[in-house]
This record gives sequence, structure tokens and C-alpha cells, in this order.
Amino acid sequence: MARDFSQELAALKADVDALSKAELDTPLASLAQWDSLTVLLTLSHFEHVHQLSLTGEQIRSCRTLRELLSHLPSSS
Repeated sequence: MARDFSQELAALKADVDALSKAELDTPLASLAQWDSLTVLLTLSHFEHVHQLSLTGEQIRSCRTLRELLSHLPSSS
């Protein structure tokens, strides 16, 4: 079964304005504001909200928000 990222997605969108209209399967490269500042804000969100440090390479390897959020550990 596919993992439900609805809460995590809502929190990320609230923190990073450039992602506000994106959906889980929106290609990140298609977002007009997907740039280095958005990547930094996304890194900051993951560090502060999820206590998870991602590298720039990990973020660059993600094509969609679903792939990005899949870096979060599963809550068992």
C-alpha cells in the first residue's frame, strides 16, 4: 500500500511557498520557483520539522515531492 504523506506535504507546503501549488507527483523541475533558495528552504524544513538532514544530492535526485518525502522514516 502506498504511504500517505498528506500531513507531511501540508507542512512542507506551509513552510515553502514555492511548493504551495505542487502535488505529490508534480515534477519538481516543472515548478517555476524550484531553485537553489527553494532547495535551501526545503533542507531547512526537513532539519527543523523532522530532525532529518538531507544532502543537496539527495534532494537533486528526487523528481517529485513524493520521492522527496520518501526520505522521511516510516512511523511504525
